[in-house]
Amino acid sequence: MKKSFFSLGALAVLLAFILSTVFSSFLMEHPDDRDREFSLMLAGRVNDVVTDEILRPLLVSRTMSNDNLLAEWLLHEEEHTLSENVLSMQTYLSRLKEEFGYTTAFLISEKSRAYYTYRGFNKILNPLNDPHDKWYPTFIKQNIAFELNADTDQVNGNHWTIFINCRITAPDGRLLGVCGVGVVMDHLRQIMEEYEKQYGVKINLVDSNGLVQMAVDYSDIQRTYLNNIELDDAGDNYSVRQTMRKYRISKYLKELGWYLVVQSGGRASHSKLIPLIILNSISAVILVLLYFFGIYFKEKNCLEKKSAPNPLDELTGLPNRLYFTEAYGENGIFNTTRYKCFIVFDIDHFAAEQKKRPETPLIKLTADIAKQYFDLTGLLLRWRSDTFVVLSEQEIGSAMDLCRNFSKQVLEELGITISAGLAQIVLTDSIKKNYYAAMQGCYAAKFAGGNKAIIHQGESL
Repeated sequence: MKKSFFSLGALAVLLAFILSTVFSSFLMEHPDDRDREFSLMLAGRVNDVVTDEILRPLLVSRTMSNDNLLAEWLLHEEEHTLSENVLSMQTYLSRLKEEFGYTTAFLISEKSRAYYTYRGFNKILNPLNDPHDKWYPTFIKQNIAFELNADTDQVNGNHWTIFINCRITAPDGRLLGVCGVGVVMDHLRQIMEEYEKQYGVKINLVDSNGLVQMAVDYSDIQRTYLNNIELDDAGDNYSVRQTMRKYRISKYLKELGWYLVVQSGGRASHSKLIPLIILNSISAVILVLLYFFGIYFKEKNCLEKKSAPNPLDELTGLPNRLYFTEAYGENGIFNTTRYKCFIVFDIDHFAAEQKKRPETPLIKLTADIAKQYFDLTGLLLRWRSDTFVVLSEQEIGSAMDLCRNFSKQVLEELGITISAGLAQIVLTDSIKKNYYAAMQGCYAAKFAGGNKAIIHQGESL
């Protein structure tokens, strides 16, 4: 009786193994609605990574292009010698590069066509003699405020770099030059490669013509076109194109001017069939053992409980970005008129200041002081590292006074300075757009030397 019972159980496990393998193979050939949802979720995660990697240098470049002092310097460039100009620009650009940790920072004068970098004078642009310089007249002819350009960096060993080119104009609209920063692609490429290996997908960033601007395989950049992709720049929606074995998700990244394309085979790719069979075999053996020894009834006690993500920052006790996302959703809009302005602030030169006093928890102490000013009149959150966000119930003038008093107390008690950006909340704009407006104010405060609070005026990115 026991032998018959065992044989019946073993046969059931064997049949389950065969059916599981066949059904899994079928699923790989025919993606279902769950594959579609998975593909969309993965595309959203990749979108967040790409945006975080590129948006910061884009904001810095655009703030730089709107620097009145830089425009004034270009207007009077010919009044100084070349060596004086080189020294001024080298100091300016090297400080910018070191402050934000970018690969390069550059400026091109339209009047002299001089190409300045953080290392000094590079060359005089001449597209006729150097094909590498053709990007400049091409960008100028487009008459756009900024662009992202994937290219090799001649100043830094010809590494593939994402250059953010921004147009500088005089108050009367005349072109003065082009400036920006460059970010080596290696870090973003590494993140994309991990996603591709883990989920069996292919990730690309392409321009409006489908030309690849960013890929794990550098040989595809500026050489490969993606055909039959849905390029739609309307709204924040993802475009889904289904084929027999996979989904192709595309989305226009409005802030960057590029398209994200994620080609996914669903939860399991066709190349994983052999590992799937091995996994099923191991599972079958385990099931037989569990069946034989009666361990099945204790299985639930052996499973590790997945702990829910903590919406509170452990260091400061403040709500974190996860709390904000769950409460409001970064792509949504405010559903309350309670908050009047958005504040973003962080510690100037945090890494250097913390290195001087490794035993002093500067972030926690700053947060403790911030609670005294912002907790009773709004929502204070720790966004990331030394960056904090405040949804203030105060009108922007009163909020500015709070920021100044807060910065003064931080300087007196901790000996560090704070840069803050404020923006009036526009209820018809997305939460993300309101955040970026305040962030631009914060960057402007840093460009002005730090220890300031600046109200952002005009349209955000």
